[in-house]
Amino acid sequence: MRNKNLIFAAISISAITASIFPNSTLAAYGNDDHRFSLQAVLRSLGSSDWQRRHEIERLLSEHKAEAPVILTNALDSTDPEVQKNASEMLSRMSGNWEFVIPDRSLATIVAILKSTHSSPVKANLVRVIGHVGPRNAHLQPIILDLMKKDDDVAVRAAAADALAAFMREEKASSAAEAVKVMCYCLKNDISPHVRRAVAQAMGGLPGPSDEIISALVAAMDDNYKQVRTTAGSAISRYGARAKAALPQLLKMYKEENEWSSRQTTLHAMVQLDKKNPKVIEALVEALDEPNLAHYALSYLQQLGVDAAPAVPRLIKNLESENNLNIRLQAANTLGAIGPKAQSALPVLNKLSETTDGALKTTVDNAIRRINISGQPNPDGTSVL
Repeated sequence: MRNKNLIFAAISISAITASIFPNSTLAAYGNDDHRFSLQAVLRSLGSSDWQRRHEIERLLSEHKAEAPVILTNALDSTDPEVQKNASEMLSRMSGNWEFVIPDRSLATIVAILKSTHSSPVKANLVRVIGHVGPRNAHLQPIILDLMKKDDDVAVRAAAADALAAFMREEKASSAAEAVKVMCYCLKNDISPHVRRAVAQAMGGLPGPSDEIISALVAAMDDNYKQVRTTAGSAISRYGARAKAALPQLLKMYKEENEWSSRQTTLHAMVQLDKKNPKVIEALVEALDEPNLAHYALSYLQQLGVDAAPAVPRLIKNLESENNLNIRLQAANTLGAIGPKAQSALPVLNKLSETTDGALKTTVDNAIRRINISGQPNPDGTSVL
């Protein structure tokens, strides 16, 4: 059966390899160019020449109907390098909707996945199954089993990605067991890399359940920063539906020392409940941190009038020791707040008289927006 499949694959790609290899080389094989075609692809997949493999992949992409069979047959190689490169191509190409893997090839993929001892091959093939989706009832249990039991960290992480891809396609009623396994692994897997991968995968699910949100909230107290931060980022994608996570996000924000983690947490809080007084308070506090000030100013500007509690601190951002971008953002934010930022007018009016260029233009615009209620402009006129 294996040889028969190989010959079929060779027939499918004789035109492909003819476009790569010169006619004189093909002629050396006489009329048996089908056998040469398959050997050429196998050699290319095992080659250390990345450009050569890339050219094969490009040509296979142009022949998507034949490519799944060709690559699946290449998987059934005794050369570990050929098998690894074929699995990588399958993983990349199977993400394309036009790349349809026939049932016979899928059966071969599953058989190799269960028998191989190569971690890269196994990780690539589990992603392929994730791309195939819930076409057959037996595929999800394979992913779940790998996620729970495989010894290799890379395979368990790949299984998390595959399971998330699966769950985006299948019926919600079919996802209950998958959610249970993901939540268990997020809490109990010994590898922080796997826990991070599971948290990231959860952020890509089509809708949050109480179980998912609860698991992500718990993960925000993980011992490893990469897991905490990824869990916070994942839960931010659920927006207002995940408001229950806000207390844990606030706790995490106060406890984190590294600025990028704090920025991710700040973003998550804004996504969940941007008008919450505690979130606004955190944004105001962030104005004192050089690495966070730009982000905080951007979020406050989006809040408009709801950012009024930030006015005293925004006035400090207008001072000359701050860089130009901070001063411009502060002026824009005060303008977005509008009449409730009138306490900033003395400073803004002075800046209008003593600066020029982009800062003066921005300051004058802020003054006009604040003066909507009839307070005077720097030139003595008023905006009605």
